Amino acid sequence: MKETPKYVIVANRLRQQILEKEYKINEQLPQETAIAKTLNVSRITVRKALDILVNEGLIYRIQGSGTFVKDNHPGERNEVRRSVEIFDFNKYQVRLINFGVSKPSPVVMNQMNINQFDLTYEVERLIMDGDRIIALQNIFMPVKIIQGMQMNSLMGSIYDFIEKDLGFTIDSAIRTISSEMSNEETSGLLDLPKPEPLLTVEQRSFLDNGQIFEYAYTYIRSSQFSIHEAI
Repeated sequence: MKETPKYVIVANRLRQQILEKEYKINEQLPQETAIAKTLNVSRITVRKALDILVNEGLIYRIQGSGTFVKDNHPGERNEVRRSVEIFDFNKYQVRLINFGVSKPSPVVMNQMNINQFDLTYEVERLIMDGDRIIALQNIFMPVKIIQGMQMNSLMGSIYDFIEKDLGFTIDSAIRTISSEMSNEETSGLLDLPKPEPLLTVEQRSFLDNGQIFEYAYTYIRSSQFSIHEAI
């Protein structure tokens, strides 16, 4: 009988560990060199094993950061969608500032694992509660994945367009929440009479195939809005 390739054996072992929850959702796996040393195989073997798990949708890679466990619970999709979406656009409105296609900056390239030739949609918009400005969003999406985006798609939940029009399934996100004082630019866009503390939300969002489809940076007026859910 033909011997099972080592990379398949490694993939089987890692898959079992993930399914048995030795690694939790969004937890980083050990570095390839560490896995190779533990299992006494080459790094190339580990890379091929991880490729299998990426294709199966069990893990995803972030350039410069590592490999992470994906959320794979289809019955929880609605809850995932509610968590990934910061704002309820049945309640809040959008005022569009800027929309265009541009070459990605080094920061966007790194966050989305794309190169300088991958054009991105660049969206700048205000989130409104009636006449009150709640937040400022800067959103980047790769044109090669999110195709055919139009201005009317930006006047509410962009995720509606992605799921209903493009047929994709939004799966999960990695969100970093911090705070900073507004500077001259953000104060002007948010129409602040003077600088004030802002809640900042940096988010990378993923489709169910593990593909990063969005990098967003949101400035929120903490006096006007609170985040009640975590993902």
